[in-house]
Amino acid sequence: MRKKWLPLTLFLALFSFPPGGPVVSSSAPFDLVSPSHYDQPLSVVTYNIRGCRTDTGAADPERIASALRTLDADVIALQEVDVRLPRSGFVDQVAAIAAQLRMNFAYGPSIDFAIGSYGNAVLSKFPIRHAGILRLPAEWEPRSLLDVSIDWNGYPLHVLVTHLGIEKSEHREQVESLYDYLQEKSYDSTVLLGDLNMLPSDPLLRQLRGPLLDPQHERNLALRTLKHDGPPKEIDRILYSRDFGFLAASAPAIGPSDHFPVKMELKKSGLSTEKKAIPPG
Repeated sequence: MRKKWLPLTLFLALFSFPPGGPVVSSSAPFDLVSPSHYDQPLSVVTYNIRGCRTDTGAADPERIASALRTLDADVIALQEVDVRLPRSGFVDQVAAIAAQLRMNFAYGPSIDFAIGSYGNAVLSKFPIRHAGILRLPAEWEPRSLLDVSIDWNGYPLHVLVTHLGIEKSEHREQVESLYDYLQEKSYDSTVLLGDLNMLPSDPLLRQLRGPLLDPQHERNLALRTLKHDGPPKEIDRILYSRDFGFLAASAPAIGPSDHFPVKMELKKSGLSTEKKAIPPG
């Protein structure tokens, strides 16, 4: 979705540097240990936070943290995260939000400027063991995939977060890069989250629905993930590997961003009775 501040971002990109590596902070208290990772559902959220800006343009990480606190998710994927940029008051937004929620975090810049950066992040109640970045093909604005490995009660959980381009001409190569990466890594217990800037009916998404399940599409949940008038638009998505089962999903109409967060509850497949999807927010 095009933003009013996009021209400024593109102007600053003229003075950008090659993006640096991921930043990981995994020092938050960990008190969720259970006898087995199979015992409890896993709740995951994806949220495009628009640099924590409100509709008036003021950046307020505390309002984002307050919205996320009500969801009480185990793992949160964020897109459009500003780190020490002047348009957001030079705040390290991922560190600020993680501190408010007492969660660990990994941050991967998509664009590095001389005065800060902009990219994707993962927050986790569980310890973060590793993070890496895959640069995606892009001509309009640099895009990336943040690959985070989480210690899920002694079991590796791979969380992949991305924000695909706003130009449809870029989508094919970006989806192919994601597909090739999934095939190369062949992770067990994988969740892919993010703002894909594509509606469920886009045929390019079929490629990702090979290795991963897409319950928003399969169940026609029609979650409203964009703050706009008219029919719901689902461009923010959560897909997962086939060792997970679907329990519930929602997109509550909360927060200051122009997107709403998408929450999904998952469990290792075949081990519990499925619950109904929560009605769209």
